[in-house]
Amino acid sequence: MVDTKIAMKNRIGRVFDIAFPGLRRSLQTSKILAVNQGQWRSFLSRAALNANGEPIPWYTYPAIEYLNSFDFSDCDIFEFGAGYSSMYWATRGRSVISVEDTESWYEVVKKNLKANQSIIYRANEQAYVRALAEQQRGFDIIVIDGSHRPGCTLAAIEGLQDNGFILLDNSDRVVERECGKLLRHNGFFQVDFSGFGPINDYCWSTSLFFKNSSDFSAKFFGPMPIGGLTN
Repeated sequence: MVDTKIAMKNRIGRVFDIAFPGLRRSLQTSKILAVNQGQWRSFLSRAALNANGEPIPWYTYPAIEYLNSFDFSDCDIFEFGAGYSSMYWATRGRSVISVEDTESWYEVVKKNLKANQSIIYRANEQAYVRALAEQQRGFDIIVIDGSHRPGCTLAAIEGLQDNGFILLDNSDRVVERECGKLLRHNGFFQVDFSGFGPINDYCWSTSLFFKNSSDFSAKFFGPMPIGGLTN
């Protein structure tokens, strides 16, 4: 009886594929994005969340999957721009310091800080950019995902540890392309992750910029794609 049901199911599947070639695979890829990646949940909540409702950065999914392949537990992170990414980094890094220039959003993020997190409010551009140098130490990861990005890029070059990287979101946009050019001019190697991400219904790019001397190989677990054959 069970074998008969399986045979019938397979027969129906073959008929469906003949009548609608490629549709079943298209539906499966849509399911991976909407359900497994959690994009549908992010649409409904208007928040960067994964399939389990956990906060993730508002970066592209390819960038997030790459970051998930590393152990950042001994890394200190500085963010230009705070939000769900701050909570994500706090669960993965040793410490996270974020600067924010929107007071209402600063108050929201401030209410959900973890023990290894801190957030700074700076209303004007000069103070916002200077917040990194004020820490008087280097950081393993510097994220540029907020306001005043050209100035933040210059500050990040000075504030990065030798064995670290800079993350620039929306690197396909005009201003951010100039930021990328500046980083490459200063000896950084650019790795782009383009594709869909949470909340948005279009593709964009998130880029990592490594110093030539950077070596994260000891922290790398290997790729673990959501929706892959090994999951």
